Amino acid sequence: MNERVMQFRLGMFVIVAGLVLTMLVVWFGESPQILRERGFVKVHYAEAPGVLQGVSVRKSGIRVGEVVAIDFDDRPNQPDGVLVTLALESRFKIREGSVPRLTRSLIGDVTVDLLPGEGDGLMKTGPSPSEAPVIEGEVAADPSKALAAATKVFESAGDTLKTIQEAAKGLAQISKSAGRLDDFLATWDQTGKDLSGASTGIRSFVDENQVAVKKAIADIELAADRLNSTLDPATQDALKTGIARFSAAAGRLDGALADASPLMKDLGAPVDRTPTTDLGQTVRRMNRIASDLELLTNTLRNGRGGLNTSGSIQRLLTQSDLYDNINAVAISANQALAQLRAALGAFRDFAEKVSRDPGAISRGALGR
Repeated sequence: MNERVMQFRLGMFVIVAGLVLTMLVVWFGESPQILRERGFVKVHYAEAPGVLQGVSVRKSGIRVGEVVAIDFDDRPNQPDGVLVTLALESRFKIREGSVPRLTRSLIGDVTVDLLPGEGDGLMKTGPSPSEAPVIEGEVAADPSKALAAATKVFESAGDTLKTIQEAAKGLAQISKSAGRLDDFLATWDQTGKDLSGASTGIRSFVDENQVAVKKAIADIELAADRLNSTLDPATQDALKTGIARFSAAAGRLDGALADASPLMKDLGAPVDRTPTTDLGQTVRRMNRIASDLELLTNTLRNGRGGLNTSGSIQRLLTQSDLYDNINAVAISANQALAQLRAALGAFRDFAEKVSRDPGAISRGALGR
């Protein structure tokens, strides 16, 4: 098999494949989009959730076109929104007034459904997307939001049914308690009879002891008269004066306690707090002095209740030799100070003579 035969067979295969493809396209009634005659129209939506290029445009369930472009509506003096460009096949006759409505399913699929129009003519379209006329569209309710609203309604209905059930339980409880109502009324009737008998007994008792009651009331009135005669104006004034003085004394006592409050706070404060009153600072100094004395006495003690004889101060107090040596040093220091005092007196006399006659120094040197 030479190369020319091979090329011939390859060419025949390509021609046959092309014919078969053409027959299939004609058989199924489909053709490439570029070969179809289409018209373009732009639809304005306030929002276009889920719309993408290639979304089908349907009329009465039949696919009549697709979405080819999505842009924001930036036209002057127009409301904000989205412009969705639809490509409609010209072989489908779409009546004027048809409204493109965005429909979204529960699973999120989006389609553009052309609602039937009521116009007499056909919908006007443009030969290209840039020349397409603009019409208004509408967006169908989102089924997911409707489902959420329905869920809330069902929840409310469930609460309502629960309330009705509780009310029914209350009515059942009331019906159960209705059997005891007769017993309650009988008990109340008996209680009323008992109260009536008690009031009758009280009345008879008052009638029988009326003289004693009147005498007791007279005694109370006599005691009140005597109390009024006892509390004459002078006694009342004295009582008022005593109460006023007691109130003033209580006020002064409260003031004194308020003035002493800082001192009490200083006396009860921790040791690391600085006092704010003079007495508090004095007490703190006394505490420091007592602490220093305690440290000193701890140094002087030997831990067994006796004096520590190994310290310098203790040796000075307990060993007589150290005391004698200190006395001898003090005597020597006194003698040295006396001699120094005599030398200072001679020097003072010499200085006075020189100050009176400075030439005496030179004369004395020449005389020698």
